[in-house]
Amino acid sequence: MKKLNYILIIFSLFGCVNNSLIEHPNVPEDLISQEKMVDIIYDMTLINVAKGVNKSILENNGIIPEQYLFNKHSIDSTLFARSNEYYSNDLKTYQMIYDNVKIKLEKNKNIISDSIDILKQISGELSKK
Repeated sequence: MKKLNYILIIFSLFGCVNNSLIEHPNVPEDLISQEKMVDIIYDMTLINVAKGVNKSILENNGIIPEQYLFNKHSIDSTLFARSNEYYSNDLKTYQMIYDNVKIKLEKNKNIISDSIDILKQISGELSKK
């Protein structure tokens, strides 16, 4: 019975810990906006797919994927890492960023699928002629 009391006291003490004691990272002065993070992560996804499909095309055209991405968005790897770390400590915001990336990818997937269907239709009509 004494052991049970000690266990209950310990759990009570842990339950009383103030959530404000949990450290949250400070907002970086140059924090990348959520919208821009969506664009960056979206582009990262496309680049990773492109590297997986045919990395040699990128290399033959002198494109270094990470460098291209950072130049395109006028950021550096440190800024991205700090912003990514900040957002990853707020799971709701981080999930929202990735949900928006997913929505953007799905929209473009539909556009590409429609374009492929149109090309197939046009090439079918041209082959009949």
